[in-house]
Amino acid sequence: MKTASRATVACGLFLAVCCGSPGSSRGEPAAFLRISSLSFSPVNLFVPPGATVIVVNDDPMPHSVTSEASAGAFAPGAVGGVSFDTGAFTGETYFVIPSTAPDGTVIPYYCTIYKGAMNTPDGSITISVDASL
Repeated sequence: MKTASRATVACGLFLAVCCGSPGSSRGEPAAFLRISSLSFSPVNLFVPPGATVIVVNDDPMPHSVTSEASAGAFAPGAVGGVSFDTGAFTGETYFVIPSTAPDGTVIPYYCTIYKGAMNTPDGSITISVDASL
């Protein structure tokens, strides 16, 4: 997945606040995931199907947000056909959860660069039709 430039993401964030999320013409809400001091926040994110997840890396070094088939595997994978990978990035980027993602699916994620060395080594994204953003 391509990493968006700061200017592109800043413009996207402005549009998200003013007009909805990237892809808001399709009614997709936005969620935020932050990486700071080698920690993910929130560690467990709840999003509806079709959500855009905007990832902000506050650390000076690159990170990734990559799905794994099971927590602690530290290998790319999918759950219920849902996978994502930002690739290594600094600054900000985003990915989209498929609108067809099954309700109740829990997808663990991790950083491919730091793996278990992160303060929060992995987290999860739970797909919930009841999630509000």
